[in-house]
Amino acid sequence: MTINPQVYQLKVTLQDIRSPVWRRLLIPSNVTFWKLHIAIQDSFGWEDYHLHEFFVGPAWDRNVTHIAIPNPEDDWGEGEEALDESKIRLDEFLSEDQPKLTYVYDFGDNWEHKIALEKVLPFNPEEVYPQIIAGKRACPWEDSGGIGGYEYKIEVLKDKKQPEHREIADWVGVGDFNDLDLESFDPRDVIFRNPATELQRFRKAMSV
Repeated sequence: MTINPQVYQLKVTLQDIRSPVWRRLLIPSNVTFWKLHIAIQDSFGWEDYHLHEFFVGPAWDRNVTHIAIPNPEDDWGEGEEALDESKIRLDEFLSEDQPKLTYVYDFGDNWEHKIALEKVLPFNPEEVYPQIIAGKRACPWEDSGGIGGYEYKIEVLKDKKQPEHREIADWVGVGDFNDLDLESFDPRDVIFRNPATELQRFRKAMSV
């Protein structure tokens, strides 16, 4: 754990998708995992409708450390309770010696993201963090069925002869595939929400 704040340059990459979707963030090393969660959601363009969890190691591995907002209804096995992400600092589990984490959003669609620590930079008190400095491709649609469902919908949209073409086009909100801009991403469009406000909202919704 660091004593003085540093800045982590992180690359967060959506896993198993055919065309890479990633974001590069600058975030203080001493923020909580909850603040990192908000930064990931906002930078990717997720809508934060679903549950999420951080893993120190491979997702769902038997001996992995879970970091989340504890929920009394979670069915954890013995010794598997999650650490409270609103209290745990990022630099407690991410460092140059342990440079990777896993973040999973929406346990139904199972959007798995790899978090890689690329650089450790000096903290600049005149800067506002977090910052997004780069990224590639638009985020998949919320509730699109995970990687498989998302890529299937794209293939259907490419072919107007597909029986589901009209239904999926209406669901996505486009006329056809040519109306999509899957490559579009501009860091300047990202607006980061207030993590404290979002934590209050989350706790109220989950009655935690």
